[in-house]
Amino acid sequence: MSGISLAGSIAHLFSVAIGGGAATLTALGQVAAIWVGGGTLVPWALIPAAAICGVDPFELARRNLPPVAIGLAITTVVAMVLI
Repeated sequence: MSGISLAGSIAHLFSVAIGGGAATLTALGQVAAIWVGGGTLVPWALIPAAAICGVDPFELARRNLPPVAIGLAITTVVAMVLI
């Protein structure tokens, strides 16, 4: 949840530019921050989890990348429709 302050600030900046939708942009930014911070797109959080489970962290990140990228793309499209 550490990305909420940055996501909120940037969402406010863009919502002023487009004339609304700050809550939707903040939600999209927070979801993206959780996915990136969770280690799927940047594997720093996968290393401890993979070590505990005894699997290769790079293989885990590689297998999780397509569903996360698809989810982020779908969330972005839905946010664009809601704005």
